[in-house]
Amino acid sequence: MSTARMVYQALVCSKEVTQLLAHGKKSIYHGRSPDAGTYPIIVYTVISDVPALSADGMELERRVTVRIHILTKDGRFGEIHHAVQNTLLPLGFVRAQTQELVEKDIFVEITDYRTAVEGE
Repeated sequence: MSTARMVYQALVCSKEVTQLLAHGKKSIYHGRSPDAGTYPIIVYTVISDVPALSADGMELERRVTVRIHILTKDGRFGEIHHAVQNTLLPLGFVRAQTQELVEKDIFVEITDYRTAVEGE
């Protein structure tokens, strides 16, 4: 299963996450969202997938970074951020960085999570 698919499955199956979103699991998008109209929503994407360990011409391990955008109208990210983190940490992800910004009238929290994946 791809990392993006694994993240999606974990997020949509987490009641802790989906109960905090405008329309439950329908508020989770890959890559970008249409103008959702109602918030909060989550947008996720894999932003980096790079070799980390190789031997004898074989890739043994790679590092994958997934970026999670939490978009709200009121800037209250805390509960959603913790729910997402509680969902991703057991999958082997660690938080790499978080930043906030405002785009028009939407507040956005962007968090990168990293993990190591064995070569295929």
